[in-house]
Amino acid sequence: MYILHNQYGYFLTKSGTWSDGRELPPLFKTIHKDEAINQLFETNSRDYKLRLSLLECETNSKKMPLIPVEKLPPVLQKPIDASNLLKSETPVVTDQNSSLKPH
Repeated sequence: MYILHNQYGYFLTKSGTWSDGRELPPLFKTIHKDEAINQLFETNSRDYKLRLSLLECETNSKKMPLIPVEKLPPVLQKPIDASNLLKSETPVVTDQNSSLKPH
């Protein structure tokens, strides 16, 4: 299974927003690498400042990606619109002492 994540560690959803990956159904996911690469290019063409990567994951019994714990970013209070992510230095996180840092 392939999913996309940005330089801050957040995962692309089907609706084009960013998620912390703790809710799996809304995530953009595919078993086809070429489809994931196409989505990466489409998303990146809308905002050239994004640095997207493919993350290959195993799946659970419900065919949902098993995201490694070390790949999960800080918890978001709400999904982030991709266009707003790069306008601020730190997206809203539940831990006010946390700040997002590029990988």
